[in-house]
Amino acid sequence: MSIELLVSEIIENAFTIDFNTIFAVTFRTAIVTLLIVFVIKWLGNKGLGQLSSIELIIILGLGNAVSEPMLNPTEVSIPQGFTVIIIAIAIFKMYDYLTTKYKKFSKVIVAKPILLVKDGKILEDSMMKARISRDEFESYLRLSGTDDISDIKSSYLEINGQVSFIKKNKEKE
Repeated sequence: MSIELLVSEIIENAFTIDFNTIFAVTFRTAIVTLLIVFVIKWLGNKGLGQLSSIELIIILGLGNAVSEPMLNPTEVSIPQGFTVIIIAIAIFKMYDYLTTKYKKFSKVIVAKPILLVKDGKILEDSMMKARISRDEFESYLRLSGTDDISDIKSSYLEINGQVSFIKKNKEKE
């Protein structure tokens, strides 16, 4: 089979309209979307910026789990997709419960904030540990409304990935 013939066949198949498949994908997408709306409501008020690493992994896994029953109607049934979603959410809720209830579990699983600045001095070792470049840190500093590092009492890379700044109290100096 020549390359031209193969490419021609691929293009022809890519634009073939099968109304049964389109209807199945549309129907499945509507059902799974309603489930996801329910799941997001059930998860609570955490924003994406507040997710820990494991929570982000679960959410990304949900993306794949959601797409399978929507896009592969002949391979994955809706109940199979629901099962994956429910198990992932149960793991998420169990993780949330265990990290809230048991401090020892939380200490093992949840990352600690990393001190980046202390008394207006950047801690280079901490910046390396946090894998934040000087330019990236300066961007965070500007976004916080400050351009002078000496105005900062402390700065942390928080567990949600954001950089926080505590400014020096000018009145006490």
